Amino acid sequence: MGTRLKDNEIRAAAHATLLARARACPDTIVIDELGLDHGACRVDIAVINGHIRGVEIKAEADVLDRLPGQVAAYGAVVDRATLIAAPRHIDKAMTLLPDWWGGMSAERKPSGKIYFSIVRPEHANRGVDPLTLARLLWRPEAAAILRELGGSEKLLRRPREDLYRELVAALPRRLLASHVRHSLKVR
Repeated sequence: MGTRLKDNEIRAAAHATLLARARACPDTIVIDELGLDHGACRVDIAVINGHIRGVEIKAEADVLDRLPGQVAAYGAVVDRATLIAAPRHIDKAMTLLPDWWGGMSAERKPSGKIYFSIVRPEHANRGVDPLTLARLLWRPEAAAILRELGGSEKLLRRPREDLYRELVAALPRRLLASHVRHSLKVR
C-alpha cells in the first residue's frame, strides 16, 4: 500500500494492539486528546492507572516543529511517555526527546497491518511539576479536594489558580498525583 501512514491509523492500531490490555483493565482509563495546562497542549493518548502515561504520535505528514514544546508540556505532568512515529521521523525525533521518553516506530507492512517496533524503552519521569499536575483538575474537583482537607468556604471561592497553589502546598506530590488520577478516571 503506497498511502502515507496517518495519525488516525497509528492511533487505531495503538488502541487495538499496544493499549489492548490497558483498555481491558477496569482500573485504567485511556483518554484521547487529554488537554494539558488548560488546553495549551494535548496528549494524543493518555493512559491513567497508577501512573499517567502519555503517548505522542507523529504520522508521516506531521512535522516535528512542535515536538520540543510538547516534550516540555508532557514532562511537567506525565510519569512516563512514548513517542510513536513514522519511520521518516524516528531518528530526528529521538534526538529531541529526553532519556526518560520511550520511542516506537510505526510502519505499514505490505499486508496493510501497522507494525510497531521499540526504538527505546520508556523510563520514569522525575521532573513532574506539582502545580502543572494540579491544573489537570477542573475547578470543582480542586475545590472538592480542598473541602475534604478542611479548606474554608472563603478559600473555596477564590480563583482556580489559588486553589491549585493551595493543593500543592497542602499535599505531597504523590498524594496530589493520586487525587488527580482519580478525578480524571471518574469524569
